[in-house]
Amino acid sequence: MLKKILGRVAGLSAIAMFLSTMALAQTAQIEGTIKLKEKDNTLKPVEGALIDIYRTDIKGHWDVKTDKKGHYIRLGMPIQGTFLVVVSGPGLQPNWATGVRLLSGTPIDFTMDPGDGKTPTQEQIQALVSAKPKPGGAGPGSPGISASDKAKMEAQQKEDNEKRKEGEALQANYNDALAHYKQGLEFMKTSNFQGALSEFESAGSVDSSKHEAFAEVSYKSNANVAEAHYQLGVDQFNKKQRDEAKVHFQKAVESIDKAITVLSSVPAEKNPNLNNDLITYYNIRAKNAMLLIEHYGVVALVDDMMTMIGKVEAIDTTNKNRWGVMRGDVYRFSGRSDDAIAAYKAAIAADSTNVDALYGLGLTLVAAQEKEKIQEGANALADFVSKAPPTDKRVADVKAALDAVKEAYKVEAEKPAKRRGKP
Repeated sequence: MLKKILGRVAGLSAIAMFLSTMALAQTAQIEGTIKLKEKDNTLKPVEGALIDIYRTDIKGHWDVKTDKKGHYIRLGMPIQGTFLVVVSGPGLQPNWATGVRLLSGTPIDFTMDPGDGKTPTQEQIQALVSAKPKPGGAGPGSPGISASDKAKMEAQQKEDNEKRKEGEALQANYNDALAHYKQGLEFMKTSNFQGALSEFESAGSVDSSKHEAFAEVSYKSNANVAEAHYQLGVDQFNKKQRDEAKVHFQKAVESIDKAITVLSSVPAEKNPNLNNDLITYYNIRAKNAMLLIEHYGVVALVDDMMTMIGKVEAIDTTNKNRWGVMRGDVYRFSGRSDDAIAAYKAAIAADSTNVDALYGLGLTLVAAQEKEKIQEGANALADFVSKAPPTDKRVADVKAALDAVKEAYKVEAEKPAKRRGKP
């Protein structure tokens, strides 16, 4: 009876936890760097350069200036539309780019030549771009720019256009990945986990090193890949298809590790929710790894889990004791009883009402051979029963376990006054 209770394996509960809160932003940003080409061909960052951004398909105008490093960024830009970007400033020859489409964060860089510092208007630039040059001078509508200066700007614009073509290819890649990501979320809503898995795998294959926007798609998609694998694994486990389920749990661990790696590479200032995201991902990793340890004996994951628990305890300080109990559970599932007992006792020392730690400690001790440990385990299980809420489904099993311990070993839980400092 006791062995049956301690070895009981309940069906796994598939909790719908798809990461729908990970919707990506529908606004874009425009950013880049402005540098001045010196006489010796070296490039110097330009501070205070003015960037005028005009939307050309409908009316719209934004502006921003560069910082000390020559960098500019304007947030909250509409992701749709085409734009004219004009750069000017003291001592600069104006430069511009037409037909710009915003990839979220794709740099729009400019290399400037020395000039008179004029700031052309949108109308002047558009007239100059559309005009056909006449022999001996600039075309009609020219904002006072000489033919030689215009030639230099056209050469520079050609170089910039080549860079923007690369950006357009990135845009297409990003749009495709984002479409797969969104479709994956829709499939998750209807519990079509197999369909979601395929979509998230496609989205997660983007090159996360290209830009933080790509990194965001990558880590969120890989996290959802892990969640889809978990849901599929739970379903197969409960259908007694254990081998097939194991593959899903293993792939879930691999995918969430990818997500954690990419997420950890994003600078904290770019993701104010970094720690919360990491805690979510560590939870996904833990539930899959613990299934593999408990039900499949994959003890190679134990030390890995200890490293992970140490990391998450450092950032999830309000739930530190919960992770301490998990440390005990991992050791117990892997058969490292002494380590499990130490971990549970540390959790109980921090919070004597921690019913999860009492439960784990009691089960570990009553499974021992020494009567002294069995007695200590019975005491811990009795404490669990007295402190757990009546709705805790484990209470009935623990009461049955205590009866079985009494019958098998003639050991009964001691009253607190008789324990003399024991749990």
